[in-house]
Amino acid sequence: MTPNKSLELSYRIQNLMNGNILQTIQPIFPIDTVRNHQAQSKVRRRDRVYNTENTLLTMVITAIQDDKSLQNSVNILQDIFNSNIPKVIKYAEEMVEKEKAYDLRTKKFKKAGRPKLYKPQIAKSKTQEISSNTAAYSKARKRIDKELLKKVFNKTKDFSDLSSNNKWYGRDVFITDGTYFQMQDTEELREKYGVRKGNGDLSNSYPQGLLQGIIHQGHGYIHSYKIGNRHQTELELLLPLIEKLPKESLLLADDLYNTYAIFSLLQQRGVEIIVPGKRKRNYKVIKQISEGDEIVEIKRTARPTWLPNEKELPEKVIMRRIEYRYSGKTYVLYTSILDESIEKSEIIQKYFTRWDIEITIREIKTLMGINIARSKTEEMVFKEFIVAMTAYNLIRKVISQSSTRTAFPPEEDIIQKLIEINKVTLVDKKGRIYSRWSTGRIPKTNTKN
Repeated sequence: MTPNKSLELSYRIQNLMNGNILQTIQPIFPIDTVRNHQAQSKVRRRDRVYNTENTLLTMVITAIQDDKSLQNSVNILQDIFNSNIPKVIKYAEEMVEKEKAYDLRTKKFKKAGRPKLYKPQIAKSKTQEISSNTAAYSKARKRIDKELLKKVFNKTKDFSDLSSNNKWYGRDVFITDGTYFQMQDTEELREKYGVRKGNGDLSNSYPQGLLQGIIHQGHGYIHSYKIGNRHQTELELLLPLIEKLPKESLLLADDLYNTYAIFSLLQQRGVEIIVPGKRKRNYKVIKQISEGDEIVEIKRTARPTWLPNEKELPEKVIMRRIEYRYSGKTYVLYTSILDESIEKSEIIQKYFTRWDIEITIREIKTLMGINIARSKTEEMVFKEFIVAMTAYNLIRKVISQSSTRTAFPPEEDIIQKLIEINKVTLVDKKGRIYSRWSTGRIPKTNTKN
């Protein structure tokens, strides 16, 4: 078989694999991003069963499974690969028949030498059933380039092809939130992510990470995220994410983010914010817009320890302070939206929608089954999470494409079909799935008998 024919066969096999692995999300998976990255890479790679495409696609589809073990991932790929072997052989035979028919039609025959053999030439690796051993897949995951994962994730948060009816006064609206998750008790992870006592000593508990995320409120996709350790603050992890927010957008957050530094950094970026003002704050009224609605001046407070020295803060910021009553209690909101054409009631209502239709990073963590990271090194933990976020964004895009009337979630959320979240799942401290009545457990017996 000529090199071009061989390449065509390999391409055909890969397309078969992609379609079987991705199924519902295949049409929106950025496979071109993967292939372009490989084409630009100068590293020569063998045509493996666990090539970059197959490995990445298997990681993504495993991310929406209850059982996220290596064995389950291998089983998924094994079933798909083995079922495709007859299709591969049939396609190769069809290629040979077409080649033979072409030669007969054009009369391309050699006058001397051995006659041309019309026989399919397929690599054994393409026609032999793959092993259920997890070693090859485990190595393949480590070979996946982190830059490739970043490119794929960034592509999945591109919703520009969908309508922008989810904007609020021309602004994209985002929500920020943070949550903790457990890690494996390995020496590498314990050193950086171990939980320390008041005296600085490591406790005996499992290492923990802090996941900070920014979520688009309209479409529900994860715009950006950052992983830190238990002893970092959400504000510190939010700092690099602010630079990724589009200008002239709006951020909704809870009272933790009601700080002078966050107000200043967002204003420098050109991003608006709405936060509750549960804590008392010194301010000077500059203008009274209406009852309970005023423009105030807030002077610079003490510099937080998490803020890098190169970040400069202004002497003062101008904010809008809104006071309102609800269920007999008085509440306060602070916002950098100074446009008086946007009425007080609109800003209050917008902040209320944060609780009505919010999908928080905590819920995503539970939905995607990443309460416990299963990887044993920091690099693989990062890969595990970016793949989970990628899978979630792909599902959210399917949802957005299926719903044109409202912001998420639509009346019938497709994520409920792709991910089972209402059944009882038993997970041990290492994140492994098991059954309460597993046949592998030794039944209790009456020792007296």
